[in-house]
Amino acid sequence: MYKYHGTVFSFSYEDNGYKTIADIVLGEISDREKPPVRLTAHGALAGYINNIEMTDAEERYIQSDWYYDSNLFLDRIEVPNSGHIPAKVITQADFLSDDLCIFGPPSYIETDSPEPINNEQYTAWHRHRAEHC
Repeated sequence: MYKYHGTVFSFSYEDNGYKTIADIVLGEISDREKPPVRLTAHGALAGYINNIEMTDAEERYIQSDWYYDSNLFLDRIEVPNSGHIPAKVITQADFLSDDLCIFGPPSYIETDSPEPINNEQYTAWHRHRAEHC
């Protein structure tokens, strides 16, 4: 897995009933020297990105960690907090899944300094990773 720290600069979204795809360009606003990256998200993860981009939720603007594979397919998004445990993890069982897995608050984060996920959610996230990665 590769990791990019940044936010969505631009995206396009397609949902034609049998496939859902988002083409995403990520960048880091605070570092103009860092090159952007273009990723593809499928299934429920693509839908999540489309939905949050239509809001003004603070989560949309937080510099998050975006994990992707060598095919540039998005695997998960981790919204960081000030510690080592993420505030939220958004993923799915596989890259075509229509089942979204959210560890942390199910609604959008509305603060720029979110709390880490609780121990129960953190354990569930690690169990999910062990079963699906």
